[in-house]
Amino acid sequence: MSTRDLGKHVVELHDQGMLAITGEGCRLTLSPHEAIDFLSWLNQHRKTIEAAARAHATEEVPEILREETSAPDTDPDERENPVDEP
Repeated sequence: MSTRDLGKHVVELHDQGMLAITGEGCRLTLSPHEAIDFLSWLNQHRKTIEAAARAHATEEVPEILREETSAPDTDPDERENPVDEP
């Protein structure tokens, strides 16, 4: 079985070809035939999905995290150095 955490959902591909998508309070299981049809449909709409993902790339990132990563420290003297604890 192969498992992938997508964020809000977890996807499992079982050895028998079953595809399970689990989210908050729900679970969808596709037969191997349905999974291959779903994959084919996703591939047909790949450009649309990629464009939407790029357009909404920052929506799920909290504002505080975007602020912290937008201007990294450039002065090496002001960086906090990690300290090994006993």
